[in-house]
Amino acid sequence: MSRFAATIAMSLLLSGASLGAAHADALSMVLDHHVANMKSGSLDGVMADYAPDAVVVTPAGMVTPSGVFAGKDVRKLFAVLTDKDHVPGNKTMQTRYENVSPDTTIMHWVQFKGSKQEVSGYDVFVVRGGKVVFQTVIVNPAK
Repeated sequence: MSRFAATIAMSLLLSGASLGAAHADALSMVLDHHVANMKSGSLDGVMADYAPDAVVVTPAGMVTPSGVFAGKDVRKLFAVLTDKDHVPGNKTMQTRYENVSPDTTIMHWVQFKGSKQEVSGYDVFVVRGGKVVFQTVIVNPAK
């Protein structure tokens, strides 16, 4: 390989690495904002992170029989999850992120850690253009 081609290849690799880091930082910013607003019970703050045509899938029966919320119905889900009955659990939430692609992150979470009320799970988020376009919620079986 010529020195010129090697230089171009290295430049592309390095720019891709920094782009990956930039995507990871952008994903973390959106998710950090989401978690902070879930903990404070700010429905408008949570909704600011979602695209108008977002889709959120929760366990069937958790809030609705199907568990699927799309577009404006996403607000109905988060109206329940940020109400006064849910904020105490939200406030205890501990999270960690696992980036799986430039626009997809798994957020592992636990609420009421170490107590009889402990609940944990993970959400898969797809974020594009700084907005959540898809989310699925998986709740782990009780211990």
